[in-house]
Amino acid sequence: MRKLLIVVVGAVMITACSSSSTPGSSGPPGLRWTTASAARNGAAGPINVTNVCGSSTDTYLLELEHHSPTALKVLQEWGDVNPGGHQVLVSGTVNAVSMGPGDLPIDHPLGDDLSMDVTVDNQFKGFSQKLGTADSDTAPGDLHVEIASGFIPHVTRPSSTTPGQQGQQWPDLSSFNMTGFQPGFAHPEAGDPVLVAGRYIVDCGHPDFHTELHPISFLAWTHTSGQTTVVHFYANGYRDTEYYNTDATLVGAIRNPGRMSDSHTARFPPYLISQVGRLLGGQIQQLQAFELIGNVVPPSATWQVCAPGSGSAHFAYDVYQRPGVKVSVTPGSSGCAAVSVAVPPGYSGPDLTTHTCVAQWAYISKVAGQALSGNFDARKLINGFLPPQDAPLVDRDPIVGCADALSGPTVSANPSGTQIRTDGSQPFPVYGTLVISRG
Repeated sequence: MRKLLIVVVGAVMITACSSSSTPGSSGPPGLRWTTASAARNGAAGPINVTNVCGSSTDTYLLELEHHSPTALKVLQEWGDVNPGGHQVLVSGTVNAVSMGPGDLPIDHPLGDDLSMDVTVDNQFKGFSQKLGTADSDTAPGDLHVEIASGFIPHVTRPSSTTPGQQGQQWPDLSSFNMTGFQPGFAHPEAGDPVLVAGRYIVDCGHPDFHTELHPISFLAWTHTSGQTTVVHFYANGYRDTEYYNTDATLVGAIRNPGRMSDSHTARFPPYLISQVGRLLGGQIQQLQAFELIGNVVPPSATWQVCAPGSGSAHFAYDVYQRPGVKVSVTPGSSGCAAVSVAVPPGYSGPDLTTHTCVAQWAYISKVAGQALSGNFDARKLINGFLPPQDAPLVDRDPIVGCADALSGPTVSANPSGTQIRTDGSQPFPVYGTLVISRG
């Protein structure tokens, strides 16, 4: 289950740069945040795991193996280091990258995650922390970052379901969302320089209690071939809230402020208890897990990219932005460009169209067992808390909220002009391709 943006309106823009480090910038030569943007992080500081996760020994859901459902302390998988969801910006190089399978259907309505380990640059090393005593598969100095595959920009394509269809298997939905990306947008490759911003959390589902950026709210990466450097970048305005409601129609109702305070909205452990009660009372025929998708305001920031080599440079880009988001690309005279993205403080993406999927017990147990490095039977575990005569009620596979990958107009893989277009019909704050060619 492993699983940009502080520029105030009118902030200073970089108008020229070079392929070496320059005053007022941070990160590796070639791709870097401005100093002002990176400064929004503040200090990494110490982290109290018990305060963040609820326990420094028990992990999310594994508590059920030795605690009553009413006595659980770890109520979420991704614990915010700071209340309110503080976001952090880092730069570095991709060390490892993978995309599913292996995530729990209950808290991944848009499919399996894109997961990366980023070897962060020295100034950001403090944000890479391992706070537990267990072994970790994240190398020292690396920071794990994740985003659901369905939140990555996709091209528009036919839906994975037909209107009114029920019974789609969640793994099929996830497989659909792990294809159909915008040209070149699937993911960076190992060795690619990256800029990443995201919610700074502790993974409370792994006993090493490592820190992460989850979900990614901004990602940019470069790939250079010969005398051409290509940059792909996008901002993400959504997240998995880890709050659940009994009403499936509320899953994608981003602009409904009453969802979170609704009496039927709860963290998963207490929500599960209420679901079992409804099942025993005959109100539902199978367990349901409708996680609410929430809003994220990507932080505003400025970053710069420089193409290696010498000689004159040609700049071309194709970018889409939502109304209210302001993107600017300022070419310099040394084969560099400064990119600024300003996102209004009250930004909210549009509501999302969702449906329901079936999450088979066998699949849930397999994924959970992989994370726990052992055998795990989720259905049997829940049955163990019920009177024997009621246990068969849990046998039906649960249903979960799910949604097709988010999509928008196709950006050119090899733009020749300079276009920044505003489009309110697509759900991404910004996404685009920038190409710098020399000679």
